Amino acid sequence: MTPRVAAAYIIQCLVWGTTWAAIKIGVTDVAPWTFALARSILVAAFLGAVALALHLPFPRGRKTLVAAALTGGFNAGASWAIIFWAEQFVPSGLVAVFGATSPIWTALLAHFLVEHDRLSVLKILALVLGFGGIVVLVGASGEISAGPALLAAVLLALMTLGWAIAAVAMSRTLTTVHPIPAIALGTATGAVVLVPLVIIEAATGRPVTWTPHAIAAVVYLALIGSGVGLVLNLWLYRRLRPTTIALAQLLITVEAVLVGALALGEQVTLGMAAGAVLVLSAIALNARAGRPRPPGGPLPGQAAASPAE
Repeated sequence: MTPRVAAAYIIQCLVWGTTWAAIKIGVTDVAPWTFALARSILVAAFLGAVALALHLPFPRGRKTLVAAALTGGFNAGASWAIIFWAEQFVPSGLVAVFGATSPIWTALLAHFLVEHDRLSVLKILALVLGFGGIVVLVGASGEISAGPALLAAVLLALMTLGWAIAAVAMSRTLTTVHPIPAIALGTATGAVVLVPLVIIEAATGRPVTWTPHAIAAVVYLALIGSGVGLVLNLWLYRRLRPTTIALAQLLITVEAVLVGALALGEQVTLGMAAGAVLVLSAIALNARAGRPRPPGGPLPGQAAASPAE
């Protein structure tokens, strides 16, 4: 891993470790799907404007367009809907721990779909530990509250499988596109996915109060969480294997739990801690077993790529 790639990797981790708490702040005042839609619209508009201003090429070709739209529709649509809704009932740190299970699914799928990214004994052991952690975490949701929290835990556990599918798809089809217009297209698709949910949400009559805290949270999530985090994430897919990128969840999760506990006063129960230990142990084994892919070539018309993109 070159210093430039390592810097991008660390910046992505630091940024995404704070987004879970920002979501929690936002959904306290604004209905979750409305808040998610606002984020996706802001991201699409901001990155789209940047792409047009810098004359960056948007994805072309049916296969690339479909991949960008589908991965964006899930990552910025369906998964944001689940996360934002779940954070009404589940501490942001625990939501982040569920997100950390994505490398487990990614390692399994990459074995069959990504060249030179095969399962090993260590990765298989990591899968066992990781799935054990998922079971413990779902059970730990009962320590918070019944009903919605348990449903949220199940949805979060399933959501990371979708992240893994999207990660493999991005690695196979989006490694040659410029990340800024690709993310703009993907988040626009995510907004389309969220619109029906917002209509349903509005029908329930829940008031939407855009407090200064909620506005600051959505702007931070859009410009920093997505404008920086998502762009760097796709940029890294040109240089690292899907499993290596997914391992960023190790650092992200630790930071998210600390931010939730220190800034929001969230409780960390014994069951949550036990599940987190299993999941983080699985990620550490994956890290030991994984190797980065060789750096990719520059984008068309560029001498080299940089984290500033």
